[in-house]
Amino acid sequence: MLAAENWCVKVVDKVYGPYTSAQMRKYAHEGRLSARSLISPAGSRAWCEARREAAFANFFGYNSFADNKPAGEPVFGKSNAAPNDARADTRKHAKPSGVDIANFVIIFDSVAATASRVEAAVVGLGNAFRIADNVWNLSCELTAVGVRNALAPYLSPTEKIFVVDATHGRTSWQNFAPEHHSKISAAYTVARKSKTG
Repeated sequence: MLAAENWCVKVVDKVYGPYTSAQMRKYAHEGRLSARSLISPAGSRAWCEARREAAFANFFGYNSFADNKPAGEPVFGKSNAAPNDARADTRKHAKPSGVDIANFVIIFDSVAATASRVEAAVVGLGNAFRIADNVWNLSCELTAVGVRNALAPYLSPTEKIFVVDATHGRTSWQNFAPEHHSKISAAYTVARKSKTG
């Protein structure tokens, strides 16, 4: 089976592979693949840390991908120095990875060249489809600022982008003229004041 035996590795925004499970274990032994490296079965975009994948959990010293508890004491990192103090329990403050998927509407400059240039980048961020030449719908685990920052390198210095996080009611934009920037900011400030007041 291709997906079970072949894996891809994602580093920043580049995808490498596919590699066999044996190659992946060799890379881990060499230090080129860590427990926190993002991996995915070949052909999938379901990225997760290597320690969360059943095929590699034991290799990295984790009992299973379900509980992700280290088999022994961690060599590096913080231990729970105050086990009876609820304020020191980081599990209550940390948000688990992969839980908060947001829905975005991304609006680009209405230049046809922009749409074709950023298509691979948008699709690489998550489940995406084009609504119009310059409008995309995207579902991923990033924030509005994260989506904008991920796509900005694919835009020319003057091309505009407007990202709406429809799930959390947030926005992010880039390259709008100062008067448009102030109008957008003022509109959101007025909306927030009327909502809270």
